[in-house]
Amino acid sequence: MKVSDKETRLDRFKIGIKLLGVTALTALLAWIGLASGRGAGHVPAIWWANAALASVILLDRRRRWLWLLAAGYAGNIVAHLIFADPLWEVFTLSACDVMETTIAVFGVAFALGRRVDLTRQRQLLRFVAFAVLLGPLVASLTAGLVLHWFTGSPLSVSLVWFPASALGMSVVVPLVLGLARRETRELFHPSRLANTLLYLFMIAVAATAIFSTADFPWLFFIFPPLLFLVVRLGLSGGVLGCCVVAAIGTFFTISVSGGPLSRLADASLEHRILILQLFLATAVLSVSVVAIVFADLKRAHLAAGLSEEKYRQLASSMETLATEDPLTGVANRRQFDRNLLGEWQRAIRSGSPVSLLMMDVDNFKDFNDLYGHPEGDRCLCAIARITVETSRRSAVLEQGIPHSGSSALVVTVSIGCATMIPKEGASVTEIVAASDAALYAAKKGGRNRVEVAM
Repeated sequence: MKVSDKETRLDRFKIGIKLLGVTALTALLAWIGLASGRGAGHVPAIWWANAALASVILLDRRRRWLWLLAAGYAGNIVAHLIFADPLWEVFTLSACDVMETTIAVFGVAFALGRRVDLTRQRQLLRFVAFAVLLGPLVASLTAGLVLHWFTGSPLSVSLVWFPASALGMSVVVPLVLGLARRETRELFHPSRLANTLLYLFMIAVAATAIFSTADFPWLFFIFPPLLFLVVRLGLSGGVLGCCVVAAIGTFFTISVSGGPLSRLADASLEHRILILQLFLATAVLSVSVVAIVFADLKRAHLAAGLSEEKYRQLASSMETLATEDPLTGVANRRQFDRNLLGEWQRAIRSGSPVSLLMMDVDNFKDFNDLYGHPEGDRCLCAIARITVETSRRSAVLEQGIPHSGSSALVVTVSIGCATMIPKEGASVTEIVAASDAALYAAKKGGRNRVEVAM
């Protein structure tokens, strides 16, 4: 069997396992949603299944969307069959769920590509438009029309379905996509896991205390801990906190008597679920807005840091251009004057001597006339390299650079040297003039030599 055939079979096996996993996950979450909504028309506070399916599809880099949608459809069918719903209702409502996921995925992914970052305002707005609003709205209206046509149920059923689906999309998708990003996964790194769990535990304790005993106005005291969570953990941390609040709030609203929502004037289950949905929607909106603001501030701070670094690099480059000869790469006259003045002033303070060597290439004008300026430039670069690497005059002679216009038949240099112990008030131009005079003497004395100023 060829290796490629084995890899193909392995890939198919992995795909099959993934599809089975998606079917099982969708079935489990749909069953939880239907079970938690018993007594309220099987409408839960949050519908998790469609949002989880959309998250899996958005994270699938190979874009096997149709297969994953089919797996999600199968999972929804399984969940409805467990509750022994009529077959027409099983297949129709499951199709509505897949329709919602399809609108969400295609509306978001086709425009944003594989890099979906919901901390960016434009991407979040598109996500809200297609995944949170349009997808759940179309699916809910379709389901409401189907139920009205076959069972005569009121069209207001659509209004009951929409908030649960919209909340699911607004909570689950940002959470899963955020956890898939490297900077969010770091929240669960062993070095930060303890703090992350501590913050989530604080949210859980606050939510439990509020939903178990408090009056309705106390519900909004959950907002400060949630916003603190956003500041510390970012969008994914804030959405994860909303999931904790949603789970605890759903439990106390549906399964436990008492708490803030049961004390309303109309304490029916449908009414309590609707109020919980509105409350959770407000929480998610607040978390998202604060997360975007902090993400923009973080990006601005990072951009400012990068700009500052680029400015420093540019300033360093400009400084190099201002002090370095572009042809030879050694210090230019400006840098020479600066260094000489510094050494001169240091020698005045310490009373130590200063020596200056002035060098000139012999018969360089004739060299340019004979060999051309490009060759003259290469000659200067070679001499500059030699002066950096060695201090011996004969090193230039040893290079043997041909020069037919010189009596030595190779390139040579003449050097004038001056040494002084500068005194207070003495000018640095004195040593420059002395070394220049010595250089003139070397040139006049036959070139290819060193003269020392007396």
